[in-house]
Amino acid sequence: MHPARPITVARRTPPAALWLLIGFLALLPLRIAAAQSTIGEMRRQATRAELEMAAKAAESASLQAPSEKTRAKLQSDAAALRNRLANGDFVPGDRILLLVEGDTALSDTFTVRGDRKLPLPNLADISLQGVLDSELEPYLTQELSKYLKTVSLTATPLVRLSLLGFPQSNFFTVPVDQSITDVIAAAGGWGTTTVPSKAIVRRGGELLMDSRSTMEAVRQGKTVGDMALRDGDEIFVPDKASATFNWQTAIGVVSSLTGVYFLVRYGFRGRGG
Repeated sequence: MHPARPITVARRTPPAALWLLIGFLALLPLRIAAAQSTIGEMRRQATRAELEMAAKAAESASLQAPSEKTRAKLQSDAAALRNRLANGDFVPGDRILLLVEGDTALSDTFTVRGDRKLPLPNLADISLQGVLDSELEPYLTQELSKYLKTVSLTATPLVRLSLLGFPQSNFFTVPVDQSITDVIAAAGGWGTTTVPSKAIVRRGGELLMDSRSTMEAVRQGKTVGDMALRDGDEIFVPDKASATFNWQTAIGVVSSLTGVYFLVRYGFRGRGG
């Protein structure tokens, strides 16, 4: 009996928009480089050819950058892409949902070890060093064909996300090809007390996607992989009470504190003569 598969959808083919992004990056390096704060990661399902093109475009753009800051950013993006091409997408602790037709022992969720190898029952460990997400299924098919006569499988990386501020805030393990709208639905939707337009994505306490980028991803129905999300990333939506803080409130608080200061500083001095 196959294990229950987490909420999932069919894998999507690379969107035409990605090719436009790469083309624009090569033709208009400064404008695009400034807009793409996470070009060094791109989407999880990007192919090797797409990553190669993006790396070359970032390297080319860095040569024309007018400032050291922009040049450093582009060089960092290119290095991140080159590192991804060399080491692959899978790191220790990553989980992969493997479903092999006709083999219940190999149909389960498996965890990548510290040496980037995937341990499978009754088989030699399979190294995932240098393997991209987009290459996982054909690669595992090739490796398992060394032991099995016929191989028909699906392999889906899983990502553990933290959703905070939602009606059912919790940790959720979802397939990398899962739509972000389905992930939000699993947490109870936006609810009635939140401000969806202020939702953000954080990684390690640092801002990964601002509210504008997050809502655009939701509007487009992007997948977890399209957003380049990783284990431990956090989707946070504030409630209406915390989101109503504005500069008028801040100015009122500062004015009150200023009044108290002058009362203490000068009022009591006046009384003392």
